[in-house]
Amino acid sequence: MNNEFTTKNLYLAGFLYAKGAKFKGVNREERICWFIFDDESYCKSCSNQFFSKTADVNARTYADALRTLKDVIFSEDKT
Repeated sequence: MNNEFTTKNLYLAGFLYAKGAKFKGVNREERICWFIFDDESYCKSCSNQFFSKTADVNARTYADALRTLKDVIFSEDKT
């Protein structure tokens, strides 16, 4: 059973990361980066909050999460 949640939306991924979802890594498909998280159910619940604008997260934690995910994207070897 696959219990992973994937998204290519950096801002949603940052929110999930900031909310404590377990980040498993990035899967690249040419120029698209798919962010992979554990616990699909939790991530879907957070995703619904994110898109319905009912989400609550510390702004600094969210900014740090985005910065971390960008570092992951740009620090990986692209060869």
